[in-house]
Order: sequence, then structure tokens, then C-alpha cells
Amino acid sequence: MDKVMIMLKERPVLEIENYNCRILDYDLLPISLRYPGVNYDDVMHGWTENRTMNIGKTNAKKLLAGFRISQSNPYMIARLFHFASLSDCYWLKEEGENLTWDQVSLFRNPLEKAVSATALLGVSKTFWPVIQKIHTPEFTVQGMAAKAWIREDDGLYLYKVGKKELAASKILDVIGVPHVAYKEADSYRLEQIADEAHIKKIHDSGEKIVKCKIISSEETAIVSWEDFQVYCSYHDENEYDFIRKKDSDRYYSMQVADYILGNEDRHGANFGFFMDNSNGKLQGLYPLMDHDHAFSEEKDIPSQTSEFDETLQEAAIKAVGHTEVKFDNVLKMDRPEELREKDWLTILERCRELKQEQKLHRYCEQNEQSMEE
Repeated sequence: MDKVMIMLKERPVLEIENYNCRILDYDLLPISLRYPGVNYDDVMHGWTENRTMNIGKTNAKKLLAGFRISQSNPYMIARLFHFASLSDCYWLKEEGENLTWDQVSLFRNPLEKAVSATALLGVSKTFWPVIQKIHTPEFTVQGMAAKAWIREDDGLYLYKVGKKELAASKILDVIGVPHVAYKEADSYRLEQIADEAHIKKIHDSGEKIVKCKIISSEETAIVSWEDFQVYCSYHDENEYDFIRKKDSDRYYSMQVADYILGNEDRHGANFGFFMDNSNGKLQGLYPLMDHDHAFSEEKDIPSQTSEFDETLQEAAIKAVGHTEVKFDNVLKMDRPEELREKDWLTILERCRELKQEQKLHRYCEQNEQSMEE
């Protein structure tokens, strides 16, 4: 195969030639490739595939049709855009390409509004004649909901269909858990990318189009928990010990928040760490995001973020002893208009339950301290 390199902005960090990998800068490698024995399969059947959208994603087939891309080859989809992403500053450069980071960066270049319209609202467009001029992050956005990135005057925003994000954002605001803040998208912004009929179709379905500001940048990347777990598997390190030492408060407050919200879709691809792009070092957990599947009616939702085999409820009861969450603020607030009454009553019930558990934890701690004295 031709020589290719994984780049971090302008810096080559890994070279692949004749199916062999040569590490050029270990500390700056993508976290899931950061081990001495990294090989071709890890890159091409691991790292690159995790940078490609799911074919089953809402409006994905319309995007592929617009670019005349086969639905059976995810690699070719992302390859068109050099595997660039808005989660980090890595990209793939083939030998002989005279490309620079400035040319491929999704952070720097204008985004194609027609692509955004297709990704978010399902507007049918054709893009293939001008593909060399298009920059789009839509083929690397994870998850199944309809989403699109739109550049506004003060930076990039992720637009998505999902009114649950608004209710979740309001609740997380008052309980004091760091999260990505959502608000309803402005009509005039939507009218710049799509006609009124497509926008009306979303609203008529009872949904809302919402937006949040990007949290990654050219200085700071986001690293998913599942990628970090790959790193830990190669280094015989317990990822849960690491997270409890690195950012215990945010880790435990996530357990509490997910139970309150009835979030059945917190998984290894939608939470994780910030990473300093200058040195590759992990920082704390990034704010909570992705609440498309919050407010579930299920009572025994399994936790996907706990070290143990337990439910969201069981994980949250343990977690309240390790973090400060302002349950009283939820009990005093009005029901968010996006929530049904029965969903709101469930949230209030869970807050009362956890408030009592929090008191019990504090009582036990005080008794232990008194006995030690």
C-alpha cells in the first residue's frame, strides 16, 4: 500500500508503509493507538472506522446519495475528507498529497450549508460535482439522531432534532452538573439552510431543532471513554481507578444525573476526557452531552458507566456520597415545558430519594468521624 501518515495538525505522529507502522511521536498518537505494538489493523479497522458515521443514522442515506458514495464502504466515506473530525485535530495524509492542516481543518474552513441541510432536515441535494471544495464534518458525527454543524458569528454549533435536550439542559443547570448547554435554534439560521416546508415538518411532528456550542477546539480535543478503555487494555491499567483519581466529582455527578434524567443511552462513545493537543495529556471529563434517550420509563436501566453490574439507581445511590448535587433546586423549579407531567413527577421522586440517601451518607460519615475521635 502507499505510504500514509496520521497527522496531528501539521505534525506526523504515525507512518504506515507496506502495512507496517512506525511511531513518529508516541505521546501525540491518538489514545487508542498509544502502545508500542500498534499495527495496521488497529489503524484501519479500529481508529478509522470509529471516525465514520453509522450508515443507519437519520438522513445518512440521503447524504451518501448526494455524494454518490456506496453505503457498503464506510472507509471510503471518511477518506474523502481525510478522516478529519471536529472532536480532535487528527487526519490522514497519503504520500504525494500536498495538503496542509489549514486546507483540511474543519475548524478553520467554511462548511457547506447544503450538506448541513441534508444531514439535519433530510433535504435532498447533489454534492459530487464540487466534492473537492467541500468541507463537512457530517460523515464523522457519531450517534443516530439527525445532526449538522453550522458556523455562526461566535463559532461552531451542533444543530440536532431533539427537544429532550432542552429539558435535560434546564435540569442539569439547576442541580449544578457540568453539561453542554442546549437552546432552541433560531428560525432565521434554519431558513439559511433549508426551506420552510422542511423546517415545518420537524415542528409539526412535535419535535424542536436545538443547538449547542462546540466544546472541542484546535487546542483541546475530546477523547471518548471507549478509546481510553482500549488504551488501558494495552497498559494493564484500571480505567475506573484512573477516572476516580483524575476527576471523581464529575464522574460521580454523571452517575447521579443519569439516574435523575432516566438516561438509558450513556455509553463509551458519548462521555470522556479533554486532551491537550500540545502534549497529548488527558485532562478532566468533558461536560455531559447527548440526552436524546433521557426520560425513559424503564425502572431498572443498566448503568453503562459503572465499574460494576448495577442499575442507574444503584450507581447513583453510591455516587451521592462522593459529590454535591443540588436536589432542592429541582424540587423548587417549574416543570420544563418539554416534559410530560408523568416524566416530571418521576424526576421529582428520584431527587427526593437521592436527597435522603445523601443525608444518610453524611450521617454515617459524621458517626465514623466521631468514633475515630
